[in-house]
Amino acid sequence: FRINAQSEAFEEAFGERDIPVTLRGVEGYFQRAEVRQAVTLLRGAARAGDDGTDATTDAGSPDHGRLGHEVRAVLASMGHTETAPSGSGATRDRWESLHALVTMADDLAEARGDATLADLLADLERRAQASHAPTAEGVTLATLHAAKGLEWDAVFCVGMHEGMLPIVHADTPEGVAEERRLFYVGVTRARRHLTISWSRARKPGGRQGRKPTRFLDPLLPPDHPSRGGTVGPRPKKRTNTELEALDPADRALFDRLKQWRSEQAAEAKVPAYVVFTDATLLALVELRPRDERGLVGIPGIGQTKRERYGEGVLAVLSASD
Repeated sequence: FRINAQSEAFEEAFGERDIPVTLRGVEGYFQRAEVRQAVTLLRGAARAGDDGTDATTDAGSPDHGRLGHEVRAVLASMGHTETAPSGSGATRDRWESLHALVTMADDLAEARGDATLADLLADLERRAQASHAPTAEGVTLATLHAAKGLEWDAVFCVGMHEGMLPIVHADTPEGVAEERRLFYVGVTRARRHLTISWSRARKPGGRQGRKPTRFLDPLLPPDHPSRGGTVGPRPKKRTNTELEALDPADRALFDRLKQWRSEQAAEAKVPAYVVFTDATLLALVELRPRDERGLVGIPGIGQTKRERYGEGVLAVLSASD
């Protein structure tokens, strides 16, 4: 998965089924300092409410309801805001962890309109107990960053939807390129089995507005329902923007790959994009695979194209080193 905050749902689900979980490069959700502090403050607010002294126990805002209002008020004392901070790193991770508590509160309030802080705390305690598992052989949970250099027989890349990958604040060509490299890291961790998944909605029954990450575009069939009627690569404007961000050496390699593609297309008497799209050539420039295994997972290069063009494209890439 892309960010630390995504681990909590999996920790809970595996814990409920007594499946051991190992966290790799990810601190257990309920062990995170900001989460522990928030839960302590929520307990204090719940006790104050029981005594009739809680200042946050009004009807709440029309958008969030009473429970959501109370949780937001408590977390605001820790500096939490509704709007996510720009950029990434520790500040963003802390915001995501705290906002997960807001989301849990909203979900509980939606399921039970009369839910209180005490009910939320009981739910959090249940989740914490369910997610507690001994470190042993079992399922490894890791962010894409933490997975670098590691391999497993079977890998599940989860939450691979737009807004999460690329992350919503990756709004420059350089940022998107870094997100694509992370995607490549994830899909190349598998020795034998790879599953890539995304949800169409944040929760069951919710509005199905999510789309799979754009990095899957060249791999999904044209009639796949997630395409929403769009066939082919992303608009050319995005590719042009990414081309403009290339340094001279990378642009020269891109041009050599285009020349090689033209030769292959002429020989096969097919349009150039049938060999590889510009988006695939850009991915080759950015990732620089050195062998056939490195071609696995690059958007637009399936098994057939690896067998047909792999040796040739690797020769072009090798000549540029």
